[in-house]
Amino acid sequence: MSYKKDRKVLKRVDYGAAKNSLMGVLAALLVYALVFAWGQVYQSFELEALIGGGAVLAVTAYRLWLVARFDALYGAGPARWRKLFGFGLTLHAVLWGLLPAWLVWNLGAGFNFFAVLLYNVGVTTALGSSWMAGLRVRQVYIILMFLPTVVALFVTGTLHDWVIAVLVGTYAFYLFRLYRGQYETFWHAVSRERRGPIGNNQQPVRSSTEIQLSLVYRLAHELRTPMNSLMGMMSLLEDTRLDDEQKDYLQVAGRSGKLLLSLIDDVLDYSRILSRRIALNPGFFDFRAAIEQALEAFGPMAQTNGLELTCVIDRMLPKRIRGDRERLMQVLNNLFSNAIKFSESGEIRLDVDFTQEGEDAGVLRVRVSDQGAGMDPETLRHLFQDRFIEEGQDVYSSHHTGFGLLVCKGLIDAMGGAIGAESVPGEGSTFWFTVPVQMQPDMREAQSLIRALDGAQAVVVGAASGTVAALQEELEALDCQSSSAMGYDHALQALRAGHREHSDFDLLFVDTWARPELALNLCRNVLEDPTLRPVKMVLMVTIEERGMPVIQKLIDKHDQVVLVRPLHRSSLRHALSRLSGLQRQLPVGDAKPKTAEEKLRRKRFRLMLVEDNEVNQLVTRGMLSKLGYQVKTVSNGETALALLEQEPFDLILMDCMMPEMDGFEVTRQLREIERHHNSERTPVVAITANTAEGVQARCLAAGMDDFLAKPVHLEALETVLRRWLPEESATDEDLE
Repeated sequence: MSYKKDRKVLKRVDYGAAKNSLMGVLAALLVYALVFAWGQVYQSFELEALIGGGAVLAVTAYRLWLVARFDALYGAGPARWRKLFGFGLTLHAVLWGLLPAWLVWNLGAGFNFFAVLLYNVGVTTALGSSWMAGLRVRQVYIILMFLPTVVALFVTGTLHDWVIAVLVGTYAFYLFRLYRGQYETFWHAVSRERRGPIGNNQQPVRSSTEIQLSLVYRLAHELRTPMNSLMGMMSLLEDTRLDDEQKDYLQVAGRSGKLLLSLIDDVLDYSRILSRRIALNPGFFDFRAAIEQALEAFGPMAQTNGLELTCVIDRMLPKRIRGDRERLMQVLNNLFSNAIKFSESGEIRLDVDFTQEGEDAGVLRVRVSDQGAGMDPETLRHLFQDRFIEEGQDVYSSHHTGFGLLVCKGLIDAMGGAIGAESVPGEGSTFWFTVPVQMQPDMREAQSLIRALDGAQAVVVGAASGTVAALQEELEALDCQSSSAMGYDHALQALRAGHREHSDFDLLFVDTWARPELALNLCRNVLEDPTLRPVKMVLMVTIEERGMPVIQKLIDKHDQVVLVRPLHRSSLRHALSRLSGLQRQLPVGDAKPKTAEEKLRRKRFRLMLVEDNEVNQLVTRGMLSKLGYQVKTVSNGETALALLEQEPFDLILMDCMMPEMDGFEVTRQLREIERHHNSERTPVVAITANTAEGVQARCLAAGMDDFLAKPVHLEALETVLRRWLPEESATDEDLE
């Protein structure tokens, strides 16, 4: 019986390898056509292109024949089929191993070379998880795939090619060892299952699903180490002399690397969930502040795609709730990403409600609604099910739920909550989840702002429905009333009618979402009408519109208060405080250095920004560029520590909340390295959205030197940099 079980397992593995090879051989045809047609290799090497094309077609036909005739060939003899399959792999490796070497030798490391190299990396990586029963053929496959390329790159003799050769050789060596580990683990698992229980002390037999999860978990963990090294090497490569074409290739590789790291993280999380190893870290935190940070990150992404992101938060939401902040935001960020990905126009709306149940507990309800294409009932029914591991399902089918939603369900289940979705085809979808949480009751409102507004009447015009609802919720919390106007002209008429009837509106919120031109025209009419000067106006714009000259002119000429969408409580109350005279803040300028010496002095400093959020990276880099500083950006703590060992920096801007290794741990390890090597202390400035009491003390205890709260303002950033960067850094010789 055990012998039959082994044969059944091996047949399933062999069939999986054959099926998976289909995508590889078909992709080979596309890559070859891309390189020799669009890449214009055919025009220069017509004979070689025809010979290579014929070889690719022959190998492709042979491997397709093996798949099509699998049952017959395998039934006649499994060992013979494996030899035929191994021979096909060898032919494929010889052909595609020589192709990039030939391209380097004749054309150099250009687009065509990188396209073929990327294909080779992809197919060798895929082979690692598709044919674990064979070892020697797979190891020969790696050698034939990468050795000719490495040799050709070294022979060309340029530093740029040597760096690529080292990276390719390192990755090939890693795959070589990884294949051996997978092979040993696979056969150990099969032999252990065949032996069965021997005695009372024998460990229970693990199911095939548990073995697969264990392998996936180990593989994902192993992949993170070389991926972090590759990302770090690409960061170093950015500082070398590269032409525009090489920079473009490096940027594409960097983005692909980040996507792969994200996928690895999802795989790790899902394997933890299925193996019941998921660990939650509950604590009290400001959920509203966390949401506002997510809105600031995803808002510009949505606006770039022609979407409007809005948020309505129940004013009864406690100031602080107890839960796992990072896991809750992981779920919410995933739902935001899906909504943006599958929507082409319209509004994406977040609704957050809270129902108190008991003295210090309640239920958090979160809904993310979009106006995308929607889903059919069959898709909706299986949305949160992993049909890949269900009994009776075709494991080779591509119609499986992505890791993102499966991870979301696993996390919400671990929190004791529920998650689901509703959808109408053609009208959009709504994803929701509920989580029981504890709370710290603190319903105190801003009494000084309430007194200053004194029950003001507000009118909102041009905003999306979610923005209108959010304004109504927040204004009611401040004892104010709001209404929405039908259009910009209607709003102007309502303001003038209110003045005539002595029932003036106190606040006017003008949103550019509906019609930007009409919104700006309404602003000018209100500002230029003497009878409407008592009306306090707030203009709501996108982050791109904020920098337009016409809006900047309104700010400079009329001190116009401007809010960047998506709207949230912090920015709204800051604007209302300015309008009420409680917080008078002049617009932050670009703080340009006054002298040429000052400009050159700032350029001498090398700063590192450690931040995992791409939007925050863009914003902070833009500020530092305006101030005249050089900055190197990394997206995780491991890469930051690796880079610090390679080169010195004058100051580090450290995000506190990052996955895997947070800013506190990075700083602690940095200080240990400095003490061990007796090296000079590098100033570390914490950047965090968590401004609760005790956070600054925690930053200092971890070894950080200063503290900046998000959102970071240009003036505050410059003040901190002046405090920690020495005035005498640039010598007189440098300034000449």
